[in-house]
Amino acid sequence: MAFPLLYLALSFALGIWLSEAASVPLAPAVVGLIASIALSWIFHALKKSGACFALLLLATVFLGSSVFVSFNDRYEGNVLHRLKETSYADFTGVLFRSPSPGLDRDYLYLRVEKIAVGNREERMAGNLRVSVPHSTEFPGRLDLTTGDRLIVSALIVPPLEFNNFEEPFSRMYLKAQMLHSLAVTKSPLLVQKIDAGHPLSILRLMSNLRRDCLRRIEENFASPQDPRTLTAEGAVLETLLLGGRGRLSPETTQSLQKTGLFHLFAISGAHIGMISFMIFGLMKAVRVPVRFSYGFLIVLLVLYALLVEGRASVVRAVIMSIAFLLGRLFWKDTHLLNTIGLGAFVILLFNPFQLFDPGFQLTFAATLSIILFYPKIMPFLPGLPLKIGEMFAMSLTAQAGVFPLIAAMFNRIIFSGLLLNLFGIPLVAVIMAAGYLFLPLAFLGPAIARPAAAGIAFLIRVFMGSTHLLDRFAFLSYRIPTPPPLVVAGYFLFLLLLLLPPRLFKIRRAALAGFLLFFLLLILYPFPSASKNLKLTFIDVGQGDSVLIEFPGRKKMLIDGGGFPTGTFDVGESVVSPFLWNKGIKKLDYLVLTHPHPDHANGLSAIARNFRVGEFWEAFSPPDDAKYAELKTALGSVPQKRTFRGFSRQEEGVQVRVLFPSEGSSSVAPADNDRSLVMKVSFGATAILLPADIGANAEAEILSFGDDIKSAVFKSPHHGSATSSSEAFIRAVAPEVIVITAGRGNRFGFPQPEILRRYLAAGARIYRTDLHGAVEISSDGKRMAVRTSIKAGTD
Repeated sequence: MAFPLLYLALSFALGIWLSEAASVPLAPAVVGLIASIALSWIFHALKKSGACFALLLLATVFLGSSVFVSFNDRYEGNVLHRLKETSYADFTGVLFRSPSPGLDRDYLYLRVEKIAVGNREERMAGNLRVSVPHSTEFPGRLDLTTGDRLIVSALIVPPLEFNNFEEPFSRMYLKAQMLHSLAVTKSPLLVQKIDAGHPLSILRLMSNLRRDCLRRIEENFASPQDPRTLTAEGAVLETLLLGGRGRLSPETTQSLQKTGLFHLFAISGAHIGMISFMIFGLMKAVRVPVRFSYGFLIVLLVLYALLVEGRASVVRAVIMSIAFLLGRLFWKDTHLLNTIGLGAFVILLFNPFQLFDPGFQLTFAATLSIILFYPKIMPFLPGLPLKIGEMFAMSLTAQAGVFPLIAAMFNRIIFSGLLLNLFGIPLVAVIMAAGYLFLPLAFLGPAIARPAAAGIAFLIRVFMGSTHLLDRFAFLSYRIPTPPPLVVAGYFLFLLLLLLPPRLFKIRRAALAGFLLFFLLLILYPFPSASKNLKLTFIDVGQGDSVLIEFPGRKKMLIDGGGFPTGTFDVGESVVSPFLWNKGIKKLDYLVLTHPHPDHANGLSAIARNFRVGEFWEAFSPPDDAKYAELKTALGSVPQKRTFRGFSRQEEGVQVRVLFPSEGSSSVAPADNDRSLVMKVSFGATAILLPADIGANAEAEILSFGDDIKSAVFKSPHHGSATSSSEAFIRAVAPEVIVITAGRGNRFGFPQPEILRRYLAAGARIYRTDLHGAVEISSDGKRMAVRTSIKAGTD
């Protein structure tokens, strides 16, 4: 068999996947492993090699299952992972990675040894990531390196999770990173260094080198506004050379993702290949023996992996490269499929959670696709100068392997990368080579380093400018709903069938037709998103509001998009859009902004960019608001309506009626809660009142109109604040179900106890997004049902 290691790696991965999907206990997996190995020995003795190898593959499946269960049980049982401390505690431990700088905070990675709360002290082991915000009281940067022992006063916080009928991504991400818990501290002043690590530790030496390299980049690429931050060019250089993406601006990241060039900024196989090519070419030029070059390159790759501190993408690439180089050292021929199989097996053996990491899946899918298809398509390409044909073939075959995965994971179809990679890959190689020459010059002094830094900055600006070359061609990069698993499976099945030998011409022709069919299904997504009944989903967006209305049929309305007032996390991009895509939604017929506060409005810009919008509704506009201006830009030519009291719209028997505010209302500021858009949705016997963030004054004004506001479902105004939900208003609504949209552990204390008591006294059932996750209300016009993401059930 030409590449048995690939089959063993696939079997091992299958065991991990089955164990995670089916929650297989450890004992049956171990029994299956032992039985499979025993049977394989028996068939080996009987000289039944085929049956023996099949049983070895089965044993590898059970081995993968056993390893995953063992790792998962240890992780879930870790004391630090299960810690629910609600007050600040002093964590003592050792840094196992250098501090990671970000745009507005730094991150510390602490291997905890003990925790102290008040007079209580407890020994525990686990990995903790501590978020340290930048502070004007501490204008410098934390001078820490790997191996330092610290005491950090911090508060354990849950991962930023949003429960919207899908498993939160953060849980598996933390497992893949082997982080047992997260914590925040108020200030760098609460971080105390009590001891330095061993000065001759290789990890500490490489951490010191990394810190010094970062300082040289910061000295030459510091932002004029804040010396602790980098210019856009400096953040790009830091990412390319040292693998830290924390200081890339959201705009840079968004541009790279849109054009399909983001893979160039994740240090992985391409970067390791560039580094290996440069080093190997240099050693060949000075006539170093080939076998010695392989050995020397292995040592350098290990040191480079230590310099970037074992980031998963680098470790994957280095392991695969070392496996290949060792094969060339000890054997004349090495099959690349064996190399990729060995690399995957080793990585998953030491961290089976990596299987569920998008980076792992994309890396191996791209590499496998290049190995399988590159030799097949090269004969069909014309000979072009500067190895353009070879680069295009590499880009095309890599894209073929990851195309449906990118569509499924990131809801994006990208064709522009095929063209932009032809320019981007060699330019990034030049920038990296210049960067590695710049670093030693920077240690000699600023007079020498600054001209080199200016040249590198120019090259980076050229590269970033190239990412906008194809912006006018929207069809080259666009967003789609999550493709059905059968479409993804069909794509890969027919892609692999194209590898059948030429003598099976008819089957290959049928395979090509099948591949094209599934390719079209993938890029067009012709599957309608329809609903039989009226559905309202109160999406879990943390401390904020976002409500999806699915009318009977195909039309959709989104009211508000959530959002955070500070920070770079985009709720619209990372929470609301994925929820809509998972429901198969491509178009929103109505996009509604109730009022322009950040927790309602900041997520809408991403929604307007990612979906086709039929109409945009609002009542009042805020003056001089940057986020609102961004939303208006994203909406472009979308028809916009100002909706006030008396406005209504009918869709498939569902009436949406605006109750407030009145058009002439001018007693409060345009962005005030009491100018929020209030709507009543009616369908047969079911009525739902959506009062946004109005307070008691607006409630009294609505009552004075004398409208019938009685509703079976009532969204708690202003997230359960005591300034809303007056007793008179609740009596008039007489709700059966009240939904409170609030963030877990929010700093406002919403919903407030007084309001909860008032709701209970009204006899209503209470659902909360902070406790139940997303809340879905469905009605056929006669009966109503409630479904929640957490403790899911139907009432």
